[in-house]
Amino acid sequence: MQIASGDMSYNLPSRRTIMSRIHSLCDSERARRMDILEKAKYAALTGDHWTSVSNDNYFAHLIDEEWRLRSFALTVSQTTERHFAEACTEHFLEVAKEWKVEQKLTLGTDSARNMTAAARLLPFEHLPCTAHSVQRTITVSLRDCGFDSLLAKCRKIVGHFNPLPSNAQELAEQQVALGQKQETLVQDVATRWNSTLEMVKRIQRNQSSLSTTLAQQNSKIVMFTAQELAKLQKLEELLEPCRLVNIMLVSLYLCLCVCSVFCVRLCSLSLSLSA
Repeated sequence: MQIASGDMSYNLPSRRTIMSRIHSLCDSERARRMDILEKAKYAALTGDHWTSVSNDNYFAHLIDEEWRLRSFALTVSQTTERHFAEACTEHFLEVAKEWKVEQKLTLGTDSARNMTAAARLLPFEHLPCTAHSVQRTITVSLRDCGFDSLLAKCRKIVGHFNPLPSNAQELAEQQVALGQKQETLVQDVATRWNSTLEMVKRIQRNQSSLSTTLAQQNSKIVMFTAQELAKLQKLEELLEPCRLVNIMLVSLYLCLCVCSVFCVRLCSLSLSLSA
């Protein structure tokens, strides 16, 4: 810190001081967010579970009195029980009650079965994530289709280069030698948006460097035939509109949450008009 600040007389604060300041910052930020939620007439809550790190993540989204979209995290908590619908329901209710928004809440989640089942048990309006539904549609559609063997071949090629630094380095050197952009290959993941399309694109862009590198390694992996390359191009054309849809949803900055808030406002207006 002395070098970074240029002040050699700077003394590091003690552990107790740092902890005290962190707690003070946390308390003031919590109070600020609680005040924003109290003033909001309606709010949307989004949440998700990550089994890999055993965390739950809950975010609040609202439109303030000046019609600005506000989004911030409410809590990140560790769970020990399985993510069954009943457990998810209990977590959502706990967060809603803790932040006193249970009477003005719309719920946004992905389309996982446990989340949709939990939403049915909750007394909140529920809007599933549109982008997640698009990705789910792509994943299901690619099963047992005319591209399954082709995608398996793509994954095998990516799996040959990505885990091994030496193979990845040889590919990078070949990209430089051929005047191509240096880029790693992408392995598609069912829950990662547009990853299948990106895998196909990068393999097509690096056909020459891939073929040359595999040949130099005397690898038994066989590159694509002209017919297979034509099918890859066709698959890219089919997936590209889905990528544009996801980009549009992301560029709208949490489109789901905006829709959630407006949904509650419209429902309230409808009830007022019918009264």
